[in-house]
Amino acid sequence: MAKKKVCVIKGDDASPEFVIPTVEILEGMRLDIEFVFASTGEEGIQKYGSPFSPEAKKVVDEADCTLFGSTRSMAAGLGYLRWGKKTYANFRPVNWVKGMRSPLKKPEGIDFVIIRENLEGLYPGREGDIERLEPLRLTDFVMGQVLDTSMKGKFAVRVITEENTRNIARAACNLAVKRKQKGKKGKVTVASKYNVLVQSDELFRRIVQETVRQYPELTFEQQVIDNFCQQMILNPQQFDVVVMPNEHGDVMADGAGALVGGLGLAPSACYGKDYAYFEPTHGTAPDLMGKNIVNPTAMILSAKWMLEYLGFEDAAQRLEKAVYGVYEEGKYLTPDQGGSSTTTQFCKGVKEKL
Repeated sequence: MAKKKVCVIKGDDASPEFVIPTVEILEGMRLDIEFVFASTGEEGIQKYGSPFSPEAKKVVDEADCTLFGSTRSMAAGLGYLRWGKKTYANFRPVNWVKGMRSPLKKPEGIDFVIIRENLEGLYPGREGDIERLEPLRLTDFVMGQVLDTSMKGKFAVRVITEENTRNIARAACNLAVKRKQKGKKGKVTVASKYNVLVQSDELFRRIVQETVRQYPELTFEQQVIDNFCQQMILNPQQFDVVVMPNEHGDVMADGAGALVGGLGLAPSACYGKDYAYFEPTHGTAPDLMGKNIVNPTAMILSAKWMLEYLGFEDAAQRLEKAVYGVYEEGKYLTPDQGGSSTTTQFCKGVKEKL
C-alpha cells in the first residue's frame, strides 16, 4: 500500500486539545500515514491573512483525506470540504458500549448509523424575500392555494435531486451489506416527510426503495420522520442503517447521539466519490478551552472511520476496540461520562489498550 497523506485541521477554541492527542495516538500506531497540519482559523489569519487561505486549500487538495476538528471561524474551509469536494454522504454512527452514560434504562444493543445527504436540502442556504417568488405562482399541496407573495417574510428553497439521492442510497446499501457481513441486521430504513412533501421527500423515499431492491440480501423499511423520532427513543435497537435528507438527518443524528451519552461520543465521516473528511459532530467548546477535560471519543472514533477509508481496516478495528475498552474499564472517563479524568488521561488509556 502506498503511503497515505492526511490533512489535519486543528479547529478552534478547545478543538486542538482533542485533535492533537488523536493524531499522536494514530502516529503511535506506526501506520504508513503522513500527517500534514494546515494553518487555518486564527492561526491562518495570523500567518496568511485568512482563516482558510489558498495555502490551506493546497494542503487539503494534496491529501488523501482530511481529519477535521470543530470550528467556528472556518465556514469557507468546511464549505470547500463539503461542496467543493462534493462529499455527499454524511455517516453518523450511534453505538453504545458498557460504561457510556446513556440516559436510557436499557441502552444495550443500540448500534446503527444515520446516513444524511450532505449537499442539498435546505442547507446550502438559498433564501430571500417572499416577493421574489411572485413569478412562480407556487401552489400548496393541501388546498391548492397560490402563495400570497404580497406578504412580508422570507423563503428557503429545498432541493432534492435524483442523482444525489441515488448516490446516498447506494452508500447506505453498501454500508448495510458490509454490516450484515459482520452479523448486523442488513436493513435500510428511509425516513422523511413523504406524506406531506409528496414530491421532494417522496422522490427521496422512492429512490431509496428502488435502490435497496437491487440488493437482495437487504431488507427495506420506510418511516415518516415523525414516527422515526418516536421509534428512535422507544426502540433504537430496531435500526441498522437509516438514510435521510439533509436537515432531517442532521437533527435526528444529533438526537441519536444523546441516546448513548451525548455528542462527545458522536463521530462522523463525510464521503464523496474522490475525497472524504472526518470530524466530531460537536462544537468547539469555548467554555472548556484550556481545562483539558473535553471528551476526545468523537474525534478518535472519527479517526477510526478514516483508517477504514484509507485501507487500514485492522488498525481501525484495534483503535475502536481500544476506545471501547476504556469505557468498559471505567478508569479514565471524562466528566461528561461521570468520571473525573482529563482528556490526556483518556487518551493515555486508549494508548494502553492499543
